[in-house]
Amino acid sequence: MNILLTKKLSQEHLDLIKSWGWSYDIVEALKISPVEIEEIPARAEAWIVSSRNSMHAVKKFIDKASFIYCIGDWIKKEIEKLGVKITVKDFENMKSLASDLSEQNLRNVIYFCGDEHRNELKEGLKNTETKISKVVTHQSAMTFPVIRKEFDAVFVFSPRSAESLLKHNQFSGKTIFGCIGSTTAEYLNSRGISNTFAPSYPDSKKLLEELNRTLNFKH
Repeated sequence: MNILLTKKLSQEHLDLIKSWGWSYDIVEALKISPVEIEEIPARAEAWIVSSRNSMHAVKKFIDKASFIYCIGDWIKKEIEKLGVKITVKDFENMKSLASDLSEQNLRNVIYFCGDEHRNELKEGLKNTETKISKVVTHQSAMTFPVIRKEFDAVFVFSPRSAESLLKHNQFSGKTIFGCIGSTTAEYLNSRGISNTFAPSYPDSKKLLEELNRTLNFKH
């Protein structure tokens, strides 16, 4: 099994891949640059964190948080490791987060995000009185890589990384696209790629393990 990873994964995840006898190449589809945050809005009833690339800012100002909504179990666990007594609620994707948040009637929330984020939160809250204050924690630039090998599976971790990858590349219909979540899979489907797989929850390890289990079951 020869796979392409479109971002760097932890050594734990790479060791897991190697333990299955898979070979991998890493070609980053996005270049992420952190933004140094000096201050955040003073009043907010909740924080929203959708990317692990925002964690440097979250950790810096964590003492000001009281309630955090986040995407994925990894961010929740990282926040809980900080040992602060705050409520953290995790969701599978931004649509479900925004749906829950729209029922809370909050006045002000802080959204820790990248410079190129999707508008799902704004759309989900458009019929509420909730004011969203954005704190841009990182910038992302598409690298538009050119892939010269064939792979059995390609792993993508956001619609934007998928867009970058598809700019100069076409893939065989046999290539499996492992997607971090349903939003990424939906984007690929909209681009005519139907051979997609998304895990039961948006987590890199879960994505790897569940796809491996699925492939083993088929064989």
